Amino acid sequence: MNRRHFIRIVPLTGGGLMLGLSGIAKAFAAADETTATDSATAIGDFLSVQTNGDVIFHFTRHEMGQGVSTAMAMLIAEELCADFERVKVSFPPADLVKYNDANGGHGTGGSSTVITMTPILRKAGATAREMLIQAAAAQWNTTPDNCYAEHHFIINRISGQRTGFGELAEQAARLKVPASVTLKSRSNFSIIGKAQTAKTLPLLVTGQHRYGADVNLPGMKYALVARAPVFKAKIRSYDAAKTLAVKGVRKVVSTRVVAGIQGPLLPYDIREGIAVVADNFWAAHKGRENLAVVWDEGVHSNASIEDFAAFVKHRGEQRLDPSGYTGDENAIANIDHVKQTLRAGYVFPYMLHSLMEPLNCTAHHKGDSCELWIGNQWPEYIAEEITRVFGIPKDKVKIHLFPSGGGYGRRAYPDAAIEAVCISKEAGNIPVKVMWTREDDHQTNAVHCYQRLDYQAGWDEHNQLYAWYEKECRTYMWDRQYPATELTSNGYNIPNIRYDLEDLTNESILQSTAWRSVMINGWALSECFVDEVAIALKKDPYDFRISLLKEGREANVGHAEKISNSRMIRVLQLAREKSGWGQALPAGQGRGIAIYPYGNSYCAIVALVTVADKKVTFNHVTCAVDCGMVVNPSGAKNQIEGGVVWGLSALLYGGVQVKNGRVTTSNFHQNKVVRINECPDIDVHFVETNDEQPWGLGEVSNPVAVPAVLNAIYAACGKRIRTLPVNLNEA
Repeated sequence: MNRRHFIRIVPLTGGGLMLGLSGIAKAFAAADETTATDSATAIGDFLSVQTNGDVIFHFTRHEMGQGVSTAMAMLIAEELCADFERVKVSFPPADLVKYNDANGGHGTGGSSTVITMTPILRKAGATAREMLIQAAAAQWNTTPDNCYAEHHFIINRISGQRTGFGELAEQAARLKVPASVTLKSRSNFSIIGKAQTAKTLPLLVTGQHRYGADVNLPGMKYALVARAPVFKAKIRSYDAAKTLAVKGVRKVVSTRVVAGIQGPLLPYDIREGIAVVADNFWAAHKGRENLAVVWDEGVHSNASIEDFAAFVKHRGEQRLDPSGYTGDENAIANIDHVKQTLRAGYVFPYMLHSLMEPLNCTAHHKGDSCELWIGNQWPEYIAEEITRVFGIPKDKVKIHLFPSGGGYGRRAYPDAAIEAVCISKEAGNIPVKVMWTREDDHQTNAVHCYQRLDYQAGWDEHNQLYAWYEKECRTYMWDRQYPATELTSNGYNIPNIRYDLEDLTNESILQSTAWRSVMINGWALSECFVDEVAIALKKDPYDFRISLLKEGREANVGHAEKISNSRMIRVLQLAREKSGWGQALPAGQGRGIAIYPYGNSYCAIVALVTVADKKVTFNHVTCAVDCGMVVNPSGAKNQIEGGVVWGLSALLYGGVQVKNGRVTTSNFHQNKVVRINECPDIDVHFVETNDEQPWGLGEVSNPVAVPAVLNAIYAACGKRIRTLPVNLNEA
């Protein structure tokens, strides 16, 4: 067994160079190659060079409109020294053996894709580059040191000869793989850090970008599900006579056998339902309309969002044992130091995901195996759950992974796939395409968790902030069995901080799942309370924040990443500089500032708003971001802008209305998003760093946009909004 089993260059059918990788990062560092096993030869490929010179990047994560396929292609093309115009992106099926954890896996979420794939893909590109250089050197009877790669050519330093990648591909495929490669320095980058057009754009505008909703298989049937209209409701009885009389309806089956399953990782729930299986969508839709179902609506039958909010408010006033603290856990009540306190409660409510492409999955249960066609952020979880629920071995689960029209965390869960496999099995082991309508998506889908944050701050006789207390009530936990010992992530240098967390998962009236930025949305509302303290102390909100930060300090909040005060200072300073903070404004206008980290990225936002006639107008938003090395400035800017619009939509139109246990919102006319005429000008500025590692971008701006605007509203009109969506009539 040798290195070739870890990193393999093999000829493609018809000639060419395919770079296959299995644990490439481990391979370069492997001290003992003899420990390899035969399973290492089941390798996944990231890169192939065609004899015509085209470079094909085999994208292994999930593209859901965030542009990550382009950023990943840039990483590999940079080290390859390719002409980026000659690089194409392919979307291979999910392969849980080839694309295992050592190869980065398929899982996409937590703004982690570019972070984890950067070292893997850069090494992949550099390896292919060195192979091409060796092939050219042999052809010219010189040494590799006398050759270099540039813009899709290998060039002889001495003679000036140049040969294209395609002409060298077959010869390179026969060479021994180098034991190690040297990566380029940032000063030599020609692709990374330069704005690039999304590789998917031509496919999108020509309609060639295929989604799960586009799947059409021979013999495939369509299914729509009448799901329980109330969370946790059960089927009491149903009459399918009129449904079966509809032309094209073939079967009516129940999903009761998989309802209520709780995943061991990210929690999810499948509502009980009756599936109508038909020859086409419209027959299934008509059949579902004719279905008569009697529901046992259970404990949530009379639930309303108003009653639930009152219940959570009451729970928020109850103290628990701390989930984490620094200093004195009871400092807020220390009369020797605390001379005055301030209290406030903030709510980030349930939110709908409103995926542009509603959930869908085509499944074929075949008895001892199954096959799925789906756009999903975590196919590994799907395979594990199919094994657990249906007893089908993971190696008998085949997943065709498609791009999707939006994910926002919702597509990280396997419930749509589990439900579809169940329907396929119950319908007689036939291929079934399960579709969700827009109304299904809004009324019976999972939502963002409900968060209430109750704060108390205490300062001493010198007006120095001495103690900070916060209590969070939340309807979602990553792992209910082992809650983390942690603080929220504000990172400020306050002597005494205490955080209490109460899990209201079992009391929730809706199923909660991840929603872009997850709990950071609620946590970032602390920036509103920071403003309240600053105003109470008669201090400028920017100056007050700077006073709470200490250059060089790394705040341990119990997460993987410590919070860098230095980086917080940098983004605050950049936001202040670019926004005109402190300049005089006319009556009715106000600026608000907020800052918060997500993972190892930092974002500060200054919002400028006008409040007139109890209406808010978003004038301008300035964003300052530190995300390490920026791979694609164009895509990065899009991510920040999109996050701001996402946050503003939640702020203006968010929340979920529940009456008698039912979500009353049915479509976009009720669950609105910010339109073009409502959207402010958004400026995005990135902190210049020397990092050679990028950090996450997809979830860092939307949590910050909300408190920045709420603080701006207060500055404009003196009204403090503590619950979304904004309602100035009730402020």
